[in-house]
Amino acid sequence: MLISKSLVLVFTIYIFLSLVMEYEVLDVASTVINESSSTSINPSILINTTKVSNCIPQHITDNNDGNNSTALSLTESNKTNKANTNNETNNENTGICKILRVSDSISCSEYKGNQSEIPCESNDSDENNLKVDNFADNGHLLADTKYDQQYSFELTDPVGQDKKFRVTMDFDKHTQSENNDINSPRLEIVRENSEGIPDMSAAKNQEIIWYGNIHEYFKEPKDKFENETSIDLQFNTGRHGSNEPDEERGFGILFDVSGSSNPYLLEYRDEGKYVKYDFNTTKELAQDSFIFHQVDEKDNPIFNNNLTNKENVELKVRTFLTDKDTRMIETFVDNGSGKEIPYWTLSNLSKLKEQEGINDENGFMETINQGSGYVIARTDNIDTRPSSFKSFSFDL
Repeated sequence: MLISKSLVLVFTIYIFLSLVMEYEVLDVASTVINESSSTSINPSILINTTKVSNCIPQHITDNNDGNNSTALSLTESNKTNKANTNNETNNENTGICKILRVSDSISCSEYKGNQSEIPCESNDSDENNLKVDNFADNGHLLADTKYDQQYSFELTDPVGQDKKFRVTMDFDKHTQSENNDINSPRLEIVRENSEGIPDMSAAKNQEIIWYGNIHEYFKEPKDKFENETSIDLQFNTGRHGSNEPDEERGFGILFDVSGSSNPYLLEYRDEGKYVKYDFNTTKELAQDSFIFHQVDEKDNPIFNNNLTNKENVELKVRTFLTDKDTRMIETFVDNGSGKEIPYWTLSNLSKLKEQEGINDENGFMETINQGSGYVIARTDNIDTRPSSFKSFSFDL
């Protein structure tokens, strides 16, 4: 967690409690960024890996008792306690809770109390590590491409030693469509194979959650910025700019924040180009496979998308294969009220392949069936303070 002007990223593998009755959870990769009241000024990253439970040792929370803060937010701490109580397999996995701290000097060492060491490394040179300037006065991470660089950390998967996980804060300059001046920061969770290549067979079924504060726009959304008003959660994709077609393709769920009466809901990427779907297009193509959960008395959609200048916003996507060629997507929104509501559900994504602009329907279907080497949260032209970004992988 982030302690006043310092950053802690928690990268973990554990059981997601709300899915445990229906799914076998394979892994979780999460980037957790939170503030606490410590006065530490040196940015640091805490990487936590466990096999099946959210195993956070008590000494981490004890370490911050004097500051009335913990290594996890209250919500996360409650999940930990519940996991330890309800998870029948927890006892056999207690000994594999390994936690490493990567400081601003990028020296990997065991965090207090651990008995074994996991190698981890930074992809940055020392001069490119997170600094105090990366954080606001309240200690929240500034997701802003003004830094024009990436901050990337990785470690070996403790379950499959031939694989790696990587968390990247991509604050490089980006071009979106014809817009060369877009502020498009990204948080990325990468699952890699033994060769360091994104594993496109991983996380075919997953739940993705972005949580944080949404401020205003970097630039007023008009002219070339008119459509840059969404937080995009991308999956079934890889490294954009790759020569591999499976990595170049992917889907994204668009959570508009502008209050628009006709926002885009979903996008498909292929060869660097995006095809986007609004409510009417999705309804026309998907028909009964598409359910919009919030409607007025005339059955018109109510878009829960007035999200600028809101705190504690949660955006969630659950996507999984129900059969070969059949992918389901469920979306949820908490606008900061503390109440999550279903947004829309698409039970058969393949019905959208006939949209104008889809030149390769076979490629669309291949993307439906592939996994997520990358999971990306992209915030085009929106000034955000992310608190967490998570990807839960599971089997049906």
